Amino acid sequence: MPVFVYRGKTVRGVIQRGELIARDQQEAIRLLRQRQVAVTSIREKPGRRVAWFPSSWGGRVKGKDLVVFTLQFAAMIKAGIPLARCLDILSNHSENPTLRIVVEDVRLQVEGGRVLAESLRSHHKVFDHRYVSMVEAGEAGGALDTVLARLAKLLENDLKIKQRVKSALAYPVVVFGIAVAVLLFLLIGIIPLFGSLFSEFGNALPWPTMVVLEVSLFLKGNFLSLLVLLGGLGLAVEWARGTGKGREYWDRWLLKIPLVGDLIRKSAVVQLTRTLSSLLSNGVPILEGLSIAARTSGHIVIEKALNEARISIGEGHTIAEPLANCGVFPPLVTHMIAVGESAGALDSMLEKIADLYEHEVNEAVASLTTLIEPLIIVVLGVGIGFIVVAMYLPIFTMASVLG
Repeated sequence: MPVFVYRGKTVRGVIQRGELIARDQQEAIRLLRQRQVAVTSIREKPGRRVAWFPSSWGGRVKGKDLVVFTLQFAAMIKAGIPLARCLDILSNHSENPTLRIVVEDVRLQVEGGRVLAESLRSHHKVFDHRYVSMVEAGEAGGALDTVLARLAKLLENDLKIKQRVKSALAYPVVVFGIAVAVLLFLLIGIIPLFGSLFSEFGNALPWPTMVVLEVSLFLKGNFLSLLVLLGGLGLAVEWARGTGKGREYWDRWLLKIPLVGDLIRKSAVVQLTRTLSSLLSNGVPILEGLSIAARTSGHIVIEKALNEARISIGEGHTIAEPLANCGVFPPLVTHMIAVGESAGALDSMLEKIADLYEHEVNEAVASLTTLIEPLIIVVLGVGIGFIVVAMYLPIFTMASVLG
C-alpha cells in the first residue's frame, strides 16, 4: 500500500504534518478527516510502499506475537529511546506481517501528532480496550514503560490460561473423534459384510446382532443425509450463538457441564480479576475498569454481572453483591472482593484471587485429563465390544447347531 505525505490543520488551527498508510488518496483524506484534520496538501511518497494483509483476508496477530511486541516496547521505552523510534524498530523487526503493518501505521500517526493510545485505538482488532486504556493511563501518569511491562505480563498470563484450557478440552475432543470414526468405520465398512452371511438366519438372529445390523444398514443408506443434517444443525447453533439470548444460553449451558464448566468458570475468574487488578493499579477509574473488563471477558454472563456491578457502584452500593447474585463466581471470590472493598485494597485483593485461582485452573486441567481419558477408553471399549459380541453370537449359535 502507498504511503502519503500530508499537511493540514486541526480543529484548533494547529498545522500538522505527517505520513499515512492508505489504499489511495481518497481513503487517506477520509482517514485524516476522521482524525479531525483538514487536509491542505497531500501526495504519495515516491518509492515507499507497504505490503497490506487485512485481517479479514486471513492475516491476524497471535497472542504470543503481541506479548513479544509489548515486552520489547517496554524495554525500549525504559531505555530512553524516543517513542517514534521504538515503533520504527519494532515495525522493521516484527515477524508477523500484519503486526508489522499495524505498528508502522501507529508510528506514522504518532509522528503526525497523535498520542499513542489514540493511534492504538484505531487498530482495535489488534489492541483491545484493555490494552488501549492501560497505555492511556501510562501516558497520563508518565509511567509508560512500567505499564507496558505489566501489560505484557498480563497478556502472557492470559495466554497461558487459554492454552491450558484449550489443551485440556482438545485432548478429549480428539480422542472422542477418533473413537467415533472407528465405530463408524466398523458399522459402515465392516458390519455390512456380515449381513449376507447372516441373511439365512432371518428373525432367528440374537437381538444384539439385529440391533447392530439395523444401525449399520441405516447409517450406510443415510450417511450423506446425516452429514448434511449435522452440518445444518451446527450452522443453526452458530447462528443462535450470534444472538444475545442464544449466546447467554450457550454460556450458561457450558458452565453446567461437569468438570468442563468448573474449568471455564475458574479460568474466567483468573482473567477477570487479573485484568481488573491491572487496570485499577494503573489508575483507571473503577467504573471504566469494570466496563473494559466486561467488554474483554468474552463471556456474556460475566459481562452482564460486571455491568450490573457498575450500576450498583453508581447507586452507592458494593461491587461484590451483583457478582454474588450472577451465579458464576464462587463464594470465596465474592467474599474476598468484599473484604478488599472494605479495606480499600481492591486491586491487591484481586491480584491475590487471580494467583489463587490460577493454581485452581492447573488442578482442574489435571483432573479433567485424568478422569476423561479412562472414561473415553471405557466408552470406546464398550462400543467395540458390543459390536464384536453381536457379530460372534450367530457364529456361536451356528457352531452349537452343527455340533
